[in-house]
Formats: sequence, C-alpha cells, structure tokens
Amino acid sequence: MFLKAAHKKGLLDEAGVTQIAESLTDGGDAASAAIAAGLMTQEQSRRLLSSIESSPPPEGIPGYEILSPIGRGATSTVWKARQESLGKIVALKIFTTAYAGTSDPEQMISEARNAALLNHPHIVHALDAGVSAGNCWFAMELVEGETLQQKLARRGALSEREVSELALCLTQGLAHAHSAGLLHRDLKPGNILISEEGIPKITDLGLALAESEVTELDSSEKRKGTPHYISPEQVQGDTLDVRSDLYSLGATLYHCLTGQPPFQGKTNKEILKKHVQEEVIPVATISGKETVLDAIVEKLLSKDPEQRYSTADQLISALNQSSNIEGDDTLAAPRRSRSKTHVISVTSRKRIVGGASMAALHSRKTLMTKIGTGVGLAISALLILSAFSKAQEGSPDFDSVLAEHRAEIGQKKIEKRMSESKKDRERQEESAQTLLNSILAQDQELRIRALRKALRTYGSTRAAAQMTAELDRAQGEIVQARQADAQTILEEARVMASAGKLWGAVKLLDERPRSARRDRDLNNEIEKLLSVWEEEIDSRFLQDRQKIDFLRSKREYSEAIALIDEIEEYADPDSLAELDGLREQIISSRNELTRVEAERRKVEELRKYTEIWPDYKSLALKRDFKGMISAAVGLEAELIVAEVKNRIEIDLLAFQVLDNFMKEALKELREKGEDGKEVVVERIPLGESTRNRKDRGVVDRIDDANVWIRLTAERAVVPLKISEISDGFLFDQVAERHGRNSSDYLIPLGILSIYRGLEDVAEANFQLVEEKGTRPDTWIELLNWVKKNITKT
Repeated sequence: MFLKAAHKKGLLDEAGVTQIAESLTDGGDAASAAIAAGLMTQEQSRRLLSSIESSPPPEGIPGYEILSPIGRGATSTVWKARQESLGKIVALKIFTTAYAGTSDPEQMISEARNAALLNHPHIVHALDAGVSAGNCWFAMELVEGETLQQKLARRGALSEREVSELALCLTQGLAHAHSAGLLHRDLKPGNILISEEGIPKITDLGLALAESEVTELDSSEKRKGTPHYISPEQVQGDTLDVRSDLYSLGATLYHCLTGQPPFQGKTNKEILKKHVQEEVIPVATISGKETVLDAIVEKLLSKDPEQRYSTADQLISALNQSSNIEGDDTLAAPRRSRSKTHVISVTSRKRIVGGASMAALHSRKTLMTKIGTGVGLAISALLILSAFSKAQEGSPDFDSVLAEHRAEIGQKKIEKRMSESKKDRERQEESAQTLLNSILAQDQELRIRALRKALRTYGSTRAAAQMTAELDRAQGEIVQARQADAQTILEEARVMASAGKLWGAVKLLDERPRSARRDRDLNNEIEKLLSVWEEEIDSRFLQDRQKIDFLRSKREYSEAIALIDEIEEYADPDSLAELDGLREQIISSRNELTRVEAERRKVEELRKYTEIWPDYKSLALKRDFKGMISAAVGLEAELIVAEVKNRIEIDLLAFQVLDNFMKEALKELREKGEDGKEVVVERIPLGESTRNRKDRGVVDRIDDANVWIRLTAERAVVPLKISEISDGFLFDQVAERHGRNSSDYLIPLGILSIYRGLEDVAEANFQLVEEKGTRPDTWIELLNWVKKNITKT
C-alpha cells in the first residue's frame, strides 16, 4: 500500500517502485527501504504514512461497527470491530477497493471459506464473510498480542523450551488443517499470532487450497509463497503436499532457534535459489549450542520431500519423543548395586545415549553421514562392545569410555559445522568484494545509495571498512560541492519557500556550510530572510490553528485534516508538537460523526419505511400489486441505508410473487375458456349485500382490467372487472392448477396475508409448507419482522 500511494502521489516513479519491491524481503519495511535508497526523505515518508493511516474506515459492512485500524497490507486492511448482534469484538479484514475491483470476490474470501472448515485452538477462527456495498470483507477471531515475526524482531532467538512448545502447537494446528484436506502454502512467522496468554495461532489462509486442487494449479500459482520460508518444490513449481507445509514450519522453527531464516540473500531470487541448491547451516553452528530439536528441524528442511516427515502426526510423535529425551537427560542417574551393574547399567546407558544423540544420528550434518554411515556405525559398535566387555570384567572405566566416545563425535560435528561456517564467511567476503568493485564503477549518486545498501548486508565483512571509507569520501565530495557555492543554497531555499515549504527553507539556511557564513553581506541577507520566514511561520501557524478549531466546531473534519497537512508543509517541529494527537482526535470525531449520522439516517429511513405499510395493506386488500410495486420503488429512490433498502428488495420480491399468483389464476381461467369449460364466476357483493354475485358461462377473453364471459343464460358476452372478482374464486383457480397443499399455492397466500395484516393466517400457511419439507426462510423472516416492527407499533 505504501508503494502504491507513493507512486500515485508522484513521490516514486515506476523504476523506484520496482527497485524497492525487488530489494524487500519478508518483513521488510517499504518506507525504510525508500529512505535508505535515497528515493524519499524521512519527512516525505512520515507524511505519506500519516495520510495512509488517516484514511477513513469503510462504510457499508452490515452488522459491524468499525472501531480502529489494526494493520494494513498490500491488498487489505484489518480493523478492530464490534459485531453488533453479539457485542463481540472481532478482527475485520477488508480488501482494498483497487484490489477488489480487479479480483473475483469469491476468490478474495476464499481465506474465510478455508478457515471456516477448521476448528482448532491453534488456528484463528472464521466468523463471517461477504461482499457489501463494494467491500469484500472477512470477520475473524481477534487475537490480542503480536505476530511471531514481531516477537522474533524484539527478542531474537527464542529459548529451546519456547520453541519446543511452539513447534508442538503449530504442528497440531497443521495436522488439523491437513486432516481437513487443506494445505496452508504460506506458513511463516508473519502468519502466526501469539496471544497475550502466549497461545500461538495460525492465520492468513489466503493461499490455502484443498490438496486435491493443488494438482490443478499451473507452475506460477504453485510458486506463490514467502521467499524466506518457501519449500524447494514450491520454488520449482513441482507437486505440493503436506510436506511442503512441514518445510515452511521447519524454516520458521530454524528462525526461532537461530534468530534468522535458514537462507538469506540480497534479493528474493537469490534466496529462492538457495532453498533449492544450498544446504542449510546447522542450527548449532549459529546458535552455539545443540538442542534436541536440531535433528527435527534439519529433517524438516530436507530438499527431498521423501526425507522429511511424511505427515504432521508423525512430526508430533517426534516432538513428543524429543521432549521425553530432554527430560531423561536432565535426571540424575540413580545409584545401583555392583551386582546389577552388568545387567542394568549397560541397557540404561545405551537407551540414554541413543536418546541424547538422536539429533546426531539422524542429522545429515553429522559425522556419520559425512564419512559414511556404515563406517560410523562400525566404529560406534566396536567402542560400545569394548566398553561392555570392560564393564563385564568389572572395569570402572565403562562410563568414561562412553563419555569419550560421545565427546569425540560431538567434537567432529562441531569441527564440521565450523568448517562449513568458515566457507560461508569466505563466500560472503568474496561476494562483498565483488559487489564493492561493481559499485565503484557507478556514478556518485548511485554509488552512495548502493554503498548504504551493501553495508546493511555485508557490514560484518572485511570489505565493510573500504565501503565505509568510500561512502564517507563520496558524501564529503557532495558537501564540498555545496560549500563551493553558497548562493546556490540561498536560491534553493527561496524556491522551497515560494512552494510553501518555509521550514524546509529555514532549515536549509540554518545548516548552511561555513563558506556561506564567511561572506558578510550574503550572511546578513540570509539572517534577515530567516527572520522574515520564521515570523511568517509563527503568524501562519497561529491563523491556521484557529481555523482548525473553527472547522472542528462546525464538524468540517476533512477540511481540518487537510489544513493540518498544509501546516506540516511549512511549520517548524516545535509548532508541530502542538498538533500531536490533534489529527487522531479529529479522525476519531469524524468517525463518531459518521457513525451517529449513519444511525440517525437509519432511524429516519426505518420510520419512513414503516409509514408505508398502511398503504401496502390498503393496496393488498384490493389486490393492486402493481400499485404496491410502484409505492415500494418510489420509497427506494429516497433510501441510502443498506438494511432498509434490503427490506424494500424483499417487498418487491413479494409483490412479484403475488403478481405472478394472479397471472396463474387468470391463465387457468383462459385455458378453461379455450377448452369451452363452463365456470361460475363469483364477484364481491354490491352495496349492503353480504352475498357474492355469481355469473355462469364460458370465458371468452381476458384483458388487463376485465374477464369477458359468454353468459349461459343470456347468450351474451359481458365484461366482469377483475378487481370485483372474489379472492376465493381466483385462489381456487390456482389451487386447481397446483393443488391446495402445494407451495405454489400456500406461499403466495401466506405473503398476501402478511401485507393484509393477517399474521396468524400467514404463519399457518408457512407451517403447512414446512410440513411438506420446504422452509420458506425469506418469508418467515419477513413475518417475524412485521410482528416485531409493524404490528406492535
């Protein structure tokens, strides 16, 4: 979102956006990268971030009151919101308008659909999702705390106990997802939330797919993921399964144990290449100590999926076993009698050795793997047999022999890892020197940017000293160039002032070089100009500050925020300090005003809607369904609130059903006339009479207002007004056509009863429909709403 906003405002061109995007790795900050690359100033970045943060909350999410922003991503913003129906505080993810306009809404809320399939304490629960007023949204459980990525940035490497507990929880969550047939495809520290109680929860199932669907993806879709934690088969676009998620879990646990991802590089392309081609540096080489998790993590990071754990359940067993081994190693060995030493001590020691060195026996970085499994096992067997023999002879050196054996293996492992670490350092030194040589061939401005970036990556190499010297020299040349012409600085300051950037102009002159201060006349001119500009800043700030208060009093909050933006262009830091928190207060007031106005509008529109129901009833009694449609459409044009407009939509649907019901009755009469069948038409009584009028004959034709019937007694064709024909006669025609117990007959009668105020009749009809196996949810909901809001009032 930062890069898009910067490009839209003209702060970055396409080349700049591409440069920053390619340099970013997982967890990278686009704003910091833009400043470090020299493409934006810190003030520009701060102002842009402020404008993004002040973006108003979206409207039109039914059932939710948006409270405050939680975080923003490239395609969505997560808000803290209140679910109005239950009063529950939730996290509401709303996709940005630009992204939503170019994507399939069903695809965007796939994350919600995937999460809805799962119910596990270590997976964030889905609550609701939908598309409303152009906003695609997803409501989920709110987890108060931080992401694992934030925790690692704050803490660095975690303790072995913390990682063990984290690994077991996350694996249990993955096992649940895999049992439901889902692959996460983007497991990483940024997608793991840690609650305030310390409970980890997997989130962001935006890339998750059913395992059966993964095979249908093309190679580019399979490659989606985060570079630092993606599996080799994802990088290559090969077949994916649950073991791909386990690799990403292994990369995450590696980061937790060492404080850094398993592979790093200057670009994403370099990192992806290492996942496929390079072996990971052993955990102990970086952390400086071995843990029972080392072998598990290294197995998870195997290049070949066949060498990893085949399922999450298998990994859970390994984690539980490692936990038991860790516990056994910490216990003091009990004293045993001399007579039992030969029988028990060897067996017990053999079990402990096997458990404590599980990482060594299974790791691909161990001595056994490097010099040949067969030779290693043979040496171990000979040593143990020798020790066992001595033990049976009563030798007291059995424990010493085993200890020496274990120490020898451990020493060789450490030596091997140190050798690999040395090679890594040498490769890094070589890369640093090669990069430095290429940087020195660039022009001055590009050289400074490149040197700053290189020092962040290669700051610990020998080449860093030369990089620092070159950077100081290049920056010194720029300073000297500025000092050579103080008049140029003065002109630059005047240009800034004319553009309204008064404080920037003052700061530029205040920090002018010594050479500009040696010229007395020029120095006096600058000092006078500084006084004028500083007075103008104070005067403008006082006026604008009063304008802000005035705009707030008139509730013109957007104009007040725009004025704060203008102040930030010219005011000094001391003046801006007075505005601390003012922007947030105004935004909060604007949001509250929006909420109050929306509630007031809702109440007003509901009042208008309820006032139309007497008209509905009058028209329904006359079966004037077209009149009912006209009344509803007329009111709909005045409405804005989605909830009320939805009620009108239901009304229009109901009136359409009733209109079709009448058409069915007239169609039945027309067909009887075509067949020459005689009918007895019943019409409503005239005057004070209570008996229906009856006319016997054959239907001749039907138009919009009349049924023309050829009377049997008079042999004449006469018109009978449709509006005068009785309900019972017309309803009987539909009953003969579809049956009295059919939903085509009962539902329209129930709907008509609602609008005529006969709720009991409507409820009885809908109950009959339910007994036939169909539940008319829409019309039952309408009936309940009318009982609550129309009948009672």
